[in-house]
Amino acid sequence: MRRPLIALLISSAAASCGGPSKPTTPPPQLPDDKKPDVVAAPEPAKPAPPPKDPDPIDVPLELGSASYKLASAGKGTKAVIKIAATSGTTQQVELALDFAGKQIAPTELGGTQEDVAPTLVLASNVVVGDVGADGSKFKVTVTGIDARDRKGAKATKDQFKSELGILNGIQMSGAVSPSGQISGMSLHVDKPTATTMAALELIKISMMPMWPLVPTEPIGVGAKWTVTTPYVIANQIKATQVTAYEVVSHTGAAWVIKGKTKLNGDDQTVKENRFEKIGGSGGVEVTLTDGVFMPTSATTLVNDFSTSVAAGQDPKDKDKKTLVQFHLEQGLAVGAPGTTAPAVDPKAATKTGPTPESEHTKPTKPNAAPDAGSHTVAPGK
Repeated sequence: MRRPLIALLISSAAASCGGPSKPTTPPPQLPDDKKPDVVAAPEPAKPAPPPKDPDPIDVPLELGSASYKLASAGKGTKAVIKIAATSGTTQQVELALDFAGKQIAPTELGGTQEDVAPTLVLASNVVVGDVGADGSKFKVTVTGIDARDRKGAKATKDQFKSELGILNGIQMSGAVSPSGQISGMSLHVDKPTATTMAALELIKISMMPMWPLVPTEPIGVGAKWTVTTPYVIANQIKATQVTAYEVVSHTGAAWVIKGKTKLNGDDQTVKENRFEKIGGSGGVEVTLTDGVFMPTSATTLVNDFSTSVAAGQDPKDKDKKTLVQFHLEQGLAVGAPGTTAPAVDPKAATKTGPTPESEHTKPTKPNAAPDAGSHTVAPGK
């Protein structure tokens, strides 16, 4: 029976390791004159030492270095948005992660397969570390695991919570610059196991930036800018993500920013696999509050791609290829405990958000120099 995509993602590979096997060949017989007068009793077997705990590990979480281009500074009173906090500041937050996947293929290749994961909810404690002119270091420790049922999910929230409870206690650390550029992200696990590493894949797939990249210039309501970021799908397919942001309100200390995202990638070959028709869209809504380190946000991203695979097992059909299509959906909502809601619907975001200037042009290469008038913000700056 085919196992669901999500079940495969979080399942562990069972492994066992035994000691040296006992010899099956009898020992050679000694001549009578060589036999000892007294045969010593065998020493009792020493108990095996307890298994050693695995060493802690840090798993990199690459989110890409972004550049921005300011299209309009907006109107009214203008100010520079700065993300900052005092060293030692703590904040309780909730991270809600969503993931779903779909594969469309001929029947002989498994047919259409679709799976939806329940929403994974991580109660977390944020601690701000060293703070300098180039940004603030932070550490997010998961203090509780919960889950919510989602329409279409094969697993219940209780099953999902039980399988992913091993994530309790993991730490996510990194640094964020005053303009929102994230760098040095990693996931720390004290006692990694195969089950833990499999569960981390869901976080790596669903995690997206928790801060938007904002201009370093003073801006006001109506300000518009685009952010270009290299993006990797499924840890191997290179693409470019362009998000168009707009300040929709600035009331008191709160800045409300909305935007929509377009994802594009060139056809490419990775480890003999040819990926084509790479694209996607998404939406973001974030509230940055002066004096509050981590903002409230909801982000979604939908991406699609196709790959050609052998049509059959017969060697004579090795040159015959058939197209398999993949559709992935991910979401991240960040807020105070008990307040996160489903992430922004990307279709709804595209109705209200600004349009990226590059929407109808070929996407910028991830390593290409930014256009004139754009700003590259190096990590930690």
